[in-house]
Amino acid sequence: MSTLILMRHGQASFGAARYDALSELGQAQARATGLWLCNHGLQPNVVLHGPRQRQAGTAALLLKESGFGIPSQQHTALDEFAEGEEIFSAAEQLLGRSMALDAGRSRLDVLHDYDATCRAWANGEVTIPGRLSLKDFRAQLSQWLSAHTHAQQASGQVELVVTSAGSIAVLMCEVMGLPDSSWYSLLRVIRNASLTEVLYSKGKVSLLSFNGVSHLPPQLNTSM
Repeated sequence: MSTLILMRHGQASFGAARYDALSELGQAQARATGLWLCNHGLQPNVVLHGPRQRQAGTAALLLKESGFGIPSQQHTALDEFAEGEEIFSAAEQLLGRSMALDAGRSRLDVLHDYDATCRAWANGEVTIPGRLSLKDFRAQLSQWLSAHTHAQQASGQVELVVTSAGSIAVLMCEVMGLPDSSWYSLLRVIRNASLTEVLYSKGKVSLLSFNGVSHLPPQLNTSM
């Protein structure tokens, strides 16, 4: 058996002009994860990451802090279903109100609308221009998972996969055989820099652990 460790990237810059950048706290989460892996002797054979800066940045900081001299690889299929700015724009069209934090709205209110828009997208009630539907997004990741877990690799490999909450939620639906309707409930609980372990062998996959954050100190435990 080999292991995929699915890691959500560190905290991004929610509500900022550019979402796709690690916040200071997100950088600290990435470094803390690298240090934890090093201290526990958990060196992966390779680190895979999606194409976004927050994903690649998390992988780079983790590797630097750990001291592991191992390669990292970018996989386009590990991209998120949409960017924060795109979800904000869809929310404004769907709900008819500003998503700007400087428009007199609290972070909690904006988060509520953000979550509502993600759920509406999953239900097909709103589209995000240039982005896949949940059905097609899942099909893309299903193809990646199948191809990756069927590839000829030595048993006992450990691969760290840095991606985003939407992607991890889809992969959980695939691994556990859940319908698309389960995606949103998984999405909303996946924490920043959390670790999810999936065992695989010759295309067969099984869940070992989900959304673990015990490697992070309490002050670095965040959802968004």
